[in-house]
Amino acid sequence: MKQMSKATFILSACLFAGIVVLANFTVQFSVLNTPLTYGALTYPLSFLLMDILSEKYSKAQVLKTLWLGLLLAFVPSLLASEPRIAIASVCAFFVSQNLDIHIFFYLKNRFPNLWWLRNNASTMISQFIDTMIFFHIAFLFIYPWEHIVAMLLADFSMKAFLSLCDTPLFYAFAIRTKPKITKS
Repeated sequence: MKQMSKATFILSACLFAGIVVLANFTVQFSVLNTPLTYGALTYPLSFLLMDILSEKYSKAQVLKTLWLGLLLAFVPSLLASEPRIAIASVCAFFVSQNLDIHIFFYLKNRFPNLWWLRNNASTMISQFIDTMIFFHIAFLFIYPWEHIVAMLLADFSMKAFLSLCDTPLFYAFAIRTKPKITKS
């Protein structure tokens, strides 16, 4: 496993933080008066980024990048969204992104040739957990329960769909660019 450069570490953490802040801001707005929020469209990029890093670097390096990104995202998220959104987001991101990385590495070790499985399974499982945590903390006493469930289902459905759609991007940036190991 190659070592992550300091520049890659800082750039990745800042990019991750930017995605988190953008998702926290856009989750406040529904798409065409549906239960779906714009946050569902921006948020999956954070999982794609962490999965690409997980393919290239060690678990410890990726977790360190995640934690710095969350730290960098917290204050701007408080400014870009309501405090309950920022707090719900950071809680959900912390749990789900850590889970995503652990599941990703488990599947990578268990099924090394099934790159599409680790990318999609780790993301979908983690995004489900994230969606449950986020919508319950952010909206539980704000909207009626039925509306929260509708938002939750719409959001997770879009995230799962986008997770499948990002598979070619994961391949292009993580698998295709990986150095091939040749046997002598």
